[in-house]
Amino acid sequence: MTARERVLTTLSGQPPDRVPLNVFAGWNPGAASKVARKWGSLPAWYNRFGIDVVTGVLPRFPFGREASGAGREVEEFLSLPTIDPVASDAAGSPCDGSLFPTVRDAVAWGRESDRAVFVHAWGVFEMSQFLYEVSGRPGTEDALLSMIAEKDTVGELFLRLADWSADCIELALDAGADVVELSDDWGQQNTMLFSPQLWWDLVYPATKRIVDRTKARKAPVILHSDGDISRVLDGVHKLGLTGLHPVQESAGMDFNHVRQVLGDRCCIMGGLDTVSSLPNMNVDQIRDEVDRVFSLLKPSGPFIFAGSHMFQDDADLSVIEAAYDRALTRAAF
Repeated sequence: MTARERVLTTLSGQPPDRVPLNVFAGWNPGAASKVARKWGSLPAWYNRFGIDVVTGVLPRFPFGREASGAGREVEEFLSLPTIDPVASDAAGSPCDGSLFPTVRDAVAWGRESDRAVFVHAWGVFEMSQFLYEVSGRPGTEDALLSMIAEKDTVGELFLRLADWSADCIELALDAGADVVELSDDWGQQNTMLFSPQLWWDLVYPATKRIVDRTKARKAPVILHSDGDISRVLDGVHKLGLTGLHPVQESAGMDFNHVRQVLGDRCCIMGGLDTVSSLPNMNVDQIRDEVDRVFSLLKPSGPFIFAGSHMFQDDADLSVIEAAYDRALTRAAF
């Protein structure tokens, strides 16, 4: 199988020749510089360690970065026009300077190397945080307060953000992306950032709109959410997703419970924890950890091995490489 065939076969619920390997979203600058010094380029590293996926990232400010700011009421955002994804060339526009490839660059890389191309798109709660971001200060607190104080208008805003995100996703699929990676962090350590009821009232309807439009294009959808989202797993199942990332054990998620709720056709992507494992383990320990993860996830259903988040500057490159070397030895069926 080619790398692309391997990933798409896995996401269809069919057995591939081996477990696909992925690097989630990208690398923090410090980690990427370690790769460049040792290997010359990220593509060289991907070739050496059998990575099956390349990821392009869509823009994340639907009203433009200059329109974001703390202390604004939701109605102010609703009064603004969204950026036209076609006119702005969302598939060719960078998300954050040179940190991530654009979708168009990822498609070119993926087609040249016959890898699957993921498009990293933004969910409605995550985008609402960007709206309140100021000079690098996260807008999480303002976004959470608005969900309570301005609930009705936030519901309207989330649906509008969903439409914009779905428009961008469709352009990415038109450009050649294969799989949608929908990023919307709902969890924290051992619980959610907001109540399950707020999730059902505000987040679920908007997310369903994105998922339904994407699935109408016959594209797989993998949800990314950090933290513990166990309390809404029934809703995650109802969304009809193709997969879930990362099932963060260090936040309280349990692989077996997630598999039980989501079923044996839903793909679990992850297994390499960037919080508890990579910064704290040596080479021998990380090999044992990869063995543990594969023993749990490989026989249980569709599985893509990946980091739980971007590789951070605090991770030793030798430990990352030992993890992927071990994964390759465990990947074949």
